[in-house]
Amino acid sequence: MLNPLQQKLLEMLTWLSKYIESNHLTYYVIGGTFLGAVRHKGFIPWDDDIDIAMPRKDYETLIKLLSKPVDHYVIESPDNCGKDFTYNLAKFYDLDTTMVEYARYKIKRGVAIDIFPLDGLGDTLNEAYKNYKRIDRINVIISMMSCKVRKSRKWWKNAAVMIGRLIPVNIHTLVKIVNERCKEKDFYSSKYVASCMSTYRSREIMERHYWGTPKSYQFENIEVKGPEMADEYLTHLFRNWRELPPVDKRQSAHDFIELDLNKSYLSD
Repeated sequence: MLNPLQQKLLEMLTWLSKYIESNHLTYYVIGGTFLGAVRHKGFIPWDDDIDIAMPRKDYETLIKLLSKPVDHYVIESPDNCGKDFTYNLAKFYDLDTTMVEYARYKIKRGVAIDIFPLDGLGDTLNEAYKNYKRIDRINVIISMMSCKVRKSRKWWKNAAVMIGRLIPVNIHTLVKIVNERCKEKDFYSSKYVASCMSTYRSREIMERHYWGTPKSYQFENIEVKGPEMADEYLTHLFRNWRELPPVDKRQSAHDFIELDLNKSYLSD
C-alpha cells in the first residue's frame, strides 16, 4: 500500500515520463528511485521522493518546455527561478499541492520530483575526479549556505553549516558558476560521466556505458526508464544493494515541515 505522498509522486512520474518520451528526450530514474525499481518493483517502502536524471541537452530542453505550466505542472530551475529558489538542479512541481522542505530558507512550492543533469567529466578516471572536485567544492559551499542545523547531525557538520552562513557571496552566483562548470564536457563524448549535483557525490563518477540505452523497469503499476547496466550501476553506487538496511536505517531522508496534497501553494 502506498502512502498519499507516494501516490501523488507516482501520479507525477506517470505524467512526466510520458511527456518526456512524447518529446523524444532521454531520461533515467536514478539513485534510490532506481534501487526501488530493481529491488522492490516500485518505491523503497520507507522512501518518499523520486529522482530522475537527463543528459544535459535534454535536461535543458525539458526545462524550456515546462518553464510555463502545462496541465498543472511546471519546472523551476536555476536559470528560471524565484529569488528564494536555492537549488542547483531543476524541480518538477505539482501546482495543486503545497510542500515546504526543512531547510535554512523557507521555500514554499508544490510536491516535487528532482531532475538532475548528467554531464561529462573526461576520458580518464584521473581527469574525471579532477574535474569533479572543481564542481564539488562549490556544491559543498551551496549546501553549507542553504542547510539548516539539525540535532541529529554530527557537530562538525553543523559547525560547517554555521560557517557557511558567513560566506559573503550570493548563493545564486555560486549555482550559476557550478552549472557552467558542469557544462564544460559533453555527456555523450566523455568516457566518465556523473550526476554532479547528487548527494552521493564522487560515487556518481562512473563509465558512461553503465547508463547506456535507457531500459524499461517496472515501478509500481507503470514502466520507467533506468540505466541499462542495472547491477553495475547499483553496485557502484550502493555496493551491497540487494541487502536491506538495518531496521533503524529504514527511514526517509526527505524532510518537510508542511505538506498539503489538496491545496495549491499559489493560493496564499
